Amino acid sequence: MEQNLLRGPGLVPGWMKRVQAEQLPEVYQEIAGVIGLEPTLQLAQVFSGNSVYFPKLERCLLDLRNQLIRDEFDGANTRQLARRWGLSTRHLRYILHPERPGSDN
Repeated sequence: MEQNLLRGPGLVPGWMKRVQAEQLPEVYQEIAGVIGLEPTLQLAQVFSGNSVYFPKLERCLLDLRNQLIRDEFDGANTRQLARRWGLSTRHLRYILHPERPGSDN
């Protein structure tokens, strides 16, 4: 049944579609400012009454970022990659070669 709620066309009751963003509580106004009023109302219908935690997306996607960096590495572009990705060259070298000889890892 939850799957139907997420996809169903009648997710937001008709009367609620007359609500203006300014009439919503502040947290909903902030969300509406980012994704729009209708998607905010849909999220509220699905998740209201629940605590929803959004982990830092960048942290969740570190493995993907690191793989992209490794894919772009040509053997001689460490400094360019460090600048492009906003990392120190030392950290970038760690991403490229996480297991160094003599380390306890």
